[in-house]
Amino acid sequence: MKKQLWKWMPVVVLAAAVALPAAAQRMGRGPGFGPGWAAGAQTPPAPTALKEFLGLTDQQVQQLTDLRKQVAEENRSIAEQIRAKRQEIADLMKSANPDPLKVGQLHVDIKKLNDQRLAKLEAMRTQALALLTAEQKQKLADLEKSMALAQAARQAVALGLIAPPQPPAGAGAGPGPRAPMRNARPGRAGGGWI
Repeated sequence: MKKQLWKWMPVVVLAAAVALPAAAQRMGRGPGFGPGWAAGAQTPPAPTALKEFLGLTDQQVQQLTDLRKQVAEENRSIAEQIRAKRQEIADLMKSANPDPLKVGQLHVDIKKLNDQRLAKLEAMRTQALALLTAEQKQKLADLEKSMALAQAARQAVALGLIAPPQPPAGAGAGPGPRAPMRNARPGRAGGGWI
């Protein structure tokens, strides 16, 4: 059993390294490769860890990036429609007697638009998978399996059972193991330095 855990450890660490920056972006704490990067004119960060793990070619990375950008641009108009309908609901709810039929219809409209958005993302995923070789698809399946272990890995790091993944070279010095906890005084039991 112990040998099997060590077999999956590099995959778990890679999954955590991929998942944590994405989670940080969703929380507004850093750059990532999430759905919002294509909304601006910026170039997304290169998925170097994924490229190395799957053995992607530069051409495959470019094709995947272009596909992601295309779908993000297509979904931008849907997102704007959803935003407008949500604003309309908010405006209706401010009135003394909001029309329940109108509010209900707006919610139905939002659901339909969201289903369109999700269908485009699923179609993109199918196209993206078609760009991979059989060997790359197998490695991706292993990576997907490791995502189920990501929460357990984070908890093991939190309990000090395994070392956290180290940031890539040149990522900057950020808070290290001696960073003070917020609202904690050094030397006090239950708080202080971590």
